[in-house]
Amino acid sequence: APSPDPRRVFVALGFGFFAELTLPEALRHLERRSSLLQRLSDSLTRDGAKIRAHIRLVLEVTPPPFMAMPPHPLATPPTLCSSPRACGSCRGCRSPP
Repeated sequence: APSPDPRRVFVALGFGFFAELTLPEALRHLERRSSLLQRLSDSLTRDGAKIRAHIRLVLEVTPPPFMAMPPHPLATPPTLCSSPRACGSCRGCRSPP
């Protein structure tokens, strides 16, 4: 689109706000914004690395699920109903009578 004054540009500041800046001002603003975003990216990268390290540590010291808890010696498996039809009153029946 043609611009009435090519020495000035509109720069998006965020939240729908724009600033009309000269080219040197716009470059300075964009360099600062780029620097800020780079620092934020570096910070998030470090945080992600810490989280991954903590997850690996927890996975190393946690036993596998099949070894986590032995079955209780007094636990009994559920009994199935001897009735040929589902009675609905025992744990073994899957459908109502």
